[in-house]
Amino acid sequence: MRRRLGLTQSQLARAAGFSQSFVAKVEYGEIDPGYSKAVKLFETLEGYGREKELNARAVMSKRIVSVTPGSSLKEAVRKFREHDISQMPVFEGGHAVGVVSENDVLAAMVEGKHAAAVKEVMEDAPPTVSPEASIKAVSSLLRFCPLVVVAQRGKIVGVVSRADLLEPLYGK
Repeated sequence: MRRRLGLTQSQLARAAGFSQSFVAKVEYGEIDPGYSKAVKLFETLEGYGREKELNARAVMSKRIVSVTPGSSLKEAVRKFREHDISQMPVFEGGHAVGVVSENDVLAAMVEGKHAAAVKEVMEDAPPTVSPEASIKAVSSLLRFCPLVVVAQRGKIVGVVSRADLLEPLYGK
């Protein structure tokens, strides 16, 4: 577990309050650390694991491009093209009330709604998470919705799309 986290024996020992030689002897099975010392070592390792875990703040896009329910589809398409995005939140009064995507606009065009407002084609409001939400939680939500809004103390601070999640893993 220590190696997976990229820690040296010295770093683990210092963080847990033990000597490096104690950690080495425990790892090599030369001594039994006792219950309380073993718990302290594992708690320290788990703490490092949580610190290294990506969260919504680490992957969110702080540049929020959005429209209002009354915006025209033409305005939505202009923003899709200008910002090289395929979906965006719909905000009203500082709250996410929906999501509009290129697919929604294309469906409206097929149905002959060229002059329609965003509110006529938008999907339900996206879920909102805190900046500390785990990547696991965010990725689960993204399986069912095109984006997730990130808010802290009621203020929207970012959005996470599927592309935002894939970038840390595979680059741009």
